[in-house]
Amino acid sequence: MSFEEYVIKNNLGTIENGVRFAELTTIGCGGKIRTLYTPKNLEALLQAFQYIEKHELSFFLLGNGSNVLASDREYTGIVIQLKKLPYSYSIEDNILTCSAFYPTSKLAYDLALEEWGDLSFLGGIPGLLGGAIYNNSGAYKEDIQKHLIDVTYINSAGKKITIPNKDCAFGYRKSIFHYIDGIIISARFKVKKEKTLDILQKRAKQRKLSQPLETKNMGSIFKNNPLIPAWKVIDALGMRGFHLEDAAVSAKHANFIINTGNAKSSEILRLIELIQKRSELEFGILLSYEITII
Repeated sequence: MSFEEYVIKNNLGTIENGVRFAELTTIGCGGKIRTLYTPKNLEALLQAFQYIEKHELSFFLLGNGSNVLASDREYTGIVIQLKKLPYSYSIEDNILTCSAFYPTSKLAYDLALEEWGDLSFLGGIPGLLGGAIYNNSGAYKEDIQKHLIDVTYINSAGKKITIPNKDCAFGYRKSIFHYIDGIIISARFKVKKEKTLDILQKRAKQRKLSQPLETKNMGSIFKNNPLIPAWKVIDALGMRGFHLEDAAVSAKHANFIINTGNAKSSEILRLIELIQKRSELEFGILLSYEITII
């Protein structure tokens, strides 16, 4: 029995064929997906993931598609789309328990409306909470690591495992989840009563002025060097506003690459590699990207 037949027989969600990554990513690039699986709920996801792991099928987890650059070629594995899964949160004794499928920025605002603080730095981070945990996302000198208590994920055997913060191997834009097969499904955080809505709204206005939010992009492309922000390196190369066909370095923020029309993933990747090569040759600085390239 194929994976598609298994999903349909057990009513585990929907299967689509031929959907393009370009339709599912914020950069608007990428080729066809042979099998797109959208689970109907968490239990269905757990059962389907057990099948995938048991049969050693290749797969890719796709949240909101905000930091993904997919090849122009067809992806022949299974793409598991997580953004349509239900999500919620609860708070008890200043501990937030939250679904990993919660849109990250929405979570920050929803908490702020109830005057729960500490996680306001998530307000400008796109994607889902699980992706933010996966990459130890951060902003304004804060990151996930500083506030997280523990994470629950589905392991390769299809079982739910909870690990504490100290076992997550957090680093700059990385975690243990970069190295293990698993799907993050929930997490707990420390929160406190604090008014942060004004801060969120002020930061949103600043981002609108300083970031190309109106364009097709993936957010920040490169990790910051310990000594100098990536955008300053790109500026020093004179590449702010530089175009390579329909791929361009944003004139508004040099660490954003934008799709100005119908850019192919190969064009975006060529531009990324050009910046990396010039940075290393001219300044001896190796720029590592923080996006996912498949």
